Amino acid sequence: MKEWTCKMANVHEANFELTNALSLNRTRRKEGKKLHVMKWIYEKGIFHLLAGLMLGRAIVMVQFMPFALPFFAAVMIMQRQKAPHTFAGLTAGAAALGLLPALYTASILLVYYISFGLLRKYANNQFIAAGLAALVTGVVKTCYVWALRPLDWMEGFYILSEAAMTGILLLIFLQSFLVLTKGRRSAYTHEELVALSVLAASIALGLTGLMAGDLFVSHIAARYLVLAAALSAGALVGSTAGVVIGLIFCLASFAFIPEVALLAVTGLLGGLLKSGGRIGAVIGLMLATILTGLMMENALRLEFSLYESAIAALLLFITPAGWVRALARHIPGSEEYAEEQQHYAKSVRDVTAEKVEHFSVMFKKLSDSFSDVEPGAENAGAADEMIGCVTQQTCDQCFRKEFCWSEHFDRTYEWMTVLAERGEPESGWKSYCVKSEIMEKEFEQFHQDKAVNQLMQQHMKDGNRFVARQLSGLADVMSEFANELQRETQQNGEQEEKILEELQEYGVRADQIDIHCLESGRVDLDVLLPFQEKHGECDKLIAPMLSSILQETVIVHQKGDLPPPYYGTTATFRSAKAFQVTAGIAHAAYAGGLVSGDSYTATPIHEGKFAAAICDGMGNGQKAREESEETIGLLEEMLKAGIEEELAIKSVNSILTVKRTSDMYSTVDLAMIDLQNARARFLKVGAVPSYVKRGKQIQMIEAANLPLGFFHEMEMDILEHQLKSGDMLFMLSDGLIDGLRSIENPERWMRRQIAELVTTDPQEAADLLVESAVRAAGGSIDDDMTVVAVKIDHQVPKWAAIPLKRSVG
Repeated sequence: MKEWTCKMANVHEANFELTNALSLNRTRRKEGKKLHVMKWIYEKGIFHLLAGLMLGRAIVMVQFMPFALPFFAAVMIMQRQKAPHTFAGLTAGAAALGLLPALYTASILLVYYISFGLLRKYANNQFIAAGLAALVTGVVKTCYVWALRPLDWMEGFYILSEAAMTGILLLIFLQSFLVLTKGRRSAYTHEELVALSVLAASIALGLTGLMAGDLFVSHIAARYLVLAAALSAGALVGSTAGVVIGLIFCLASFAFIPEVALLAVTGLLGGLLKSGGRIGAVIGLMLATILTGLMMENALRLEFSLYESAIAALLLFITPAGWVRALARHIPGSEEYAEEQQHYAKSVRDVTAEKVEHFSVMFKKLSDSFSDVEPGAENAGAADEMIGCVTQQTCDQCFRKEFCWSEHFDRTYEWMTVLAERGEPESGWKSYCVKSEIMEKEFEQFHQDKAVNQLMQQHMKDGNRFVARQLSGLADVMSEFANELQRETQQNGEQEEKILEELQEYGVRADQIDIHCLESGRVDLDVLLPFQEKHGECDKLIAPMLSSILQETVIVHQKGDLPPPYYGTTATFRSAKAFQVTAGIAHAAYAGGLVSGDSYTATPIHEGKFAAAICDGMGNGQKAREESEETIGLLEEMLKAGIEEELAIKSVNSILTVKRTSDMYSTVDLAMIDLQNARARFLKVGAVPSYVKRGKQIQMIEAANLPLGFFHEMEMDILEHQLKSGDMLFMLSDGLIDGLRSIENPERWMRRQIAELVTTDPQEAADLLVESAVRAAGGSIDDDMTVVAVKIDHQVPKWAAIPLKRSVG
């Protein structure tokens, strides 16, 4: 019943996720249509035309027109095909101010166009283009002013100021065009956001002087832009956009100074209330309007300001949501940005999982192709072929060929067949054949060649089996990895907020919590603390609190201080395993030497398991050491890679068998302990028994398997044993048992020595066993001795869980 309930829960979860995915896709399609319209407006040059109209009539400080040339120059560099649209818009916008501004704008654009064509090789560089724009502005402005009125030093200062403004604006507009023309997934930088704000404010500045009754159109446009920025990007970007847009409008008229405060407060409040959507942003706008209006003490102006804010709010409500989301997706910290990053990460994960799965299938097929093929029946004509080859070299030139193969064919063929199959002639053969010795040598040579050929075929079969096993194991590992990638990342935002609230309630402040997994026994989360740990706060305080919150024992996996210039500590907390192990290793080399032929390992591996192993290379000294180190190294790496232990040992056996040039044999004693339930799996390959000490009781674990590299194919007995807290496992190399020749029953003697151990320290126990074995052997060490002692205990956290008021499910 429980299993059925779990399955139904998984089905409901899958249906819920599918519904969300379909809803998200429908939303994306609707937004895509609206964005397509926006893209069409941009690609057809309509945006450039309209923006040119606004920038052509934009004036700052009464007499400066610094926006037309930078916009035209940016279009020339980034989108030259849109230059005619831009030229027409800018000229038409200037014409709205009068004939002379139109002539000035057209002349400055034409001069720059000609200069750009002459210096095309260099003008694409943004700094050279900025200098060229400033130079053209200075020359044309000088001619324009000189034609209207006498020049003086003040006019010269104004001309230099406008030229400098032109160069700076070109650099800003170029950065804005980089954002507009290049679609990308990366987030906008602060500089790019400010550049976009400057471009938007410059375009809106062209509305200065336009009135809708008693309402300023420029006020409405500025408030709408700030409101859209606050709704898309939040309080920081909104208030920044408000200040930037307000300052640019102030350059057009100092009467706009009160509006700077209104725009800044609008961006701040609108961003803070953006969680309420458009209504929240509009409430922020209205509050800002009322606050700044009360400061002006002008009821009539406050009334008009409220009307302007209302129209800006109406414009925000009719703005397609896709336009706002398109901007918000590139603003770090926004929900849309986080959603886009998650969608992108999921897409990358799915593509990666699909590729890994393809590799898994490929390796599986390769494994099948290398698998053993049933040996076919031996060629029935092999003996006849051998007889034909031998008779061609001997009988064809013999004077008795007619007698043997014509007159007595049956007898000759029968004797030759026996010689071909057995390699030994029957009695009477030597008196019958005059070339019997030569004939026997030829058949012997054929038999030797046949044996060499069979040996080579056997080696090829062994190699095929080894490759097949490795490919099969690799396919399984990659398939499991693909399944892990396919698992949906859980949405743990609610749990993260609850954990932050709990920690803050008890006086512990955490800046951020990232939950990777909340499954029982596999809890994994990161905590960012705003201080550097000096008194063990993570182990003593936060881990016990998290244990109570999650209702599972959690310990610190790793922690560290943030690198400068940042300040704080990051700590990773994971589920504590039910058991923990401590290992002790003692060894003694043959004849008291420095190099032992035994190798060993005692290390944790994947998924909460612990591996302890001893490998004994045949013989002693450096050669045996190299063999055992190679074996134990291969075995350890395969186990850490996730390959199942039986397949790992068989793979090592295949390697040793294929590369064997002499008596390269190795014994392996492997114990795999699951730290969650203390169940141990033993794989003994030519190894002596192991012993489990539980109080005064001693249990012996043994299996009869030949060493690695002895046979091409091997069958192993996998033994399982349930360990308990307080047990001690002793794994020995054969040097300890073989050195006890003077003792009638070495295994019984070893059991007694282990039972009499009083210490519970595994290192001390291992040392005492090696010392006892050396003393029992009369002080001589006739073979390498190694003992690996492993102590199993319950995992007991150092600090008890701190009781909290509620738990996070």
